[in-house]
Amino acid sequence: MKIAESKLSFFFANHEVIQKVAPKILVLIHGNGAVRAGQWSIKIILNSSLEKGSQLPFIKMANDQGYGVIVTNGNQELQRMSPEDHASAVWEKLITGSCCDHVIIIAHSYGGQVTMNLARCFPGDFLHRVKAVYLADSVHYGMTGIPLLDQRLCDISLNYVTSDCDLDTLIEFEDGIKCISSGTTRHEWTSW
Repeated sequence: MKIAESKLSFFFANHEVIQKVAPKILVLIHGNGAVRAGQWSIKIILNSSLEKGSQLPFIKMANDQGYGVIVTNGNQELQRMSPEDHASAVWEKLITGSCCDHVIIIAHSYGGQVTMNLARCFPGDFLHRVKAVYLADSVHYGMTGIPLLDQRLCDISLNYVTSDCDLDTLIEFEDGIKCISSGTTRHEWTSW
């Protein structure tokens, strides 16, 4: 589906999300660079498998659990629209005004910064509708600067970071967000 403000920028969402009738929504936000909608890592897709480098397993699991799914595409048209503006336009188009009261966000790398921008733009949704934020080696350059919202983000967020520790080992707290081991020391694998 296209974004009205742009002739080239688009995203993917299933029918229930587009019709604004999905009670639960999963939002997938990839990182910066060459990756596009539905991809976490081109390198992993090419050298390992589509399943491990793409968002397909997340989409299937979400659909199996009754979630509507939004797949952002923030790197598509960087000359005209930033990843932050893309995600905000998608949020405004699909989540604002919908019946959804349960949003989960999974974001890799720069997708963490995009998520913080979404929180700044839609604080009411993050205080009431967003139930969890899962970050994969996030690059988010600080929080929103809104104390109540920042506390909410700290309460509902986990950042899976690179580490040689076992998966799910508590590593530290960064900006108040719990950082736990992704079980790998390679950035591109943190979403798997």
